[in-house]
Amino acid sequence: MVGYVVEKEVVLDVALRLKRLLEREGIEVRLTRDKDAHLSPDKREDLSRRAAMADSSRVNLFISIHVNATPTHTAQGVEAYYFGRAQDPRVVAQVIRENGGGELGRRLTEEAKSVAERILTDIVAQANQRYSQRLAETLGRKLSQATGSPYRGSFPGDFFVLRYAKVPAVLVEIGFGDHPSEGRRLADPAYRERVAQGLAEGILAFLAQGAFAR
Repeated sequence: MVGYVVEKEVVLDVALRLKRLLEREGIEVRLTRDKDAHLSPDKREDLSRRAAMADSSRVNLFISIHVNATPTHTAQGVEAYYFGRAQDPRVVAQVIRENGGGELGRRLTEEAKSVAERILTDIVAQANQRYSQRLAETLGRKLSQATGSPYRGSFPGDFFVLRYAKVPAVLVEIGFGDHPSEGRRLADPAYRERVAQGLAEGILAFLAQGAFAR
């Protein structure tokens, strides 16, 4: 439970709506899950299986959808992340939470951090990081336009699920489930349709920009 919503239910609903919208445009979509079940009861294995999809020659983009939260329950808006070294303490805390939280989250973050450091000497990885940053910015802005929720920015982060991506890969926070008004909006199916529309518009806009690193 994240505030006013159950995160796994919201993000699955948004993902299914997004899949339908993209398929209308002739885009093939593969979901990491299409029902309310994890890929593995073990968090590390679950994230690793999801990450494997971003390291596949059969995909062009990888989008991981999440619902945000803060200890103060006052923040609202959308954020997007691409793989890289997190510098801002707030982002570091966010990364640890999404990597499983607690000791597990810190351990997986350290593992991902070592991969992020290697990007500095890998020309291909640097190119993919630039495309991922562009995708993050495009998704964040389109999502904000579609929903009216503030765009809080795009940031690098040591996310375990993004660490080995060979294609543009982004983790997007579609809103704060613990905010009194935004959390209630995320519970509304009509609002989630707008979220899916914003994500679809962002993906289509990115693809329309032309070729990108593979």
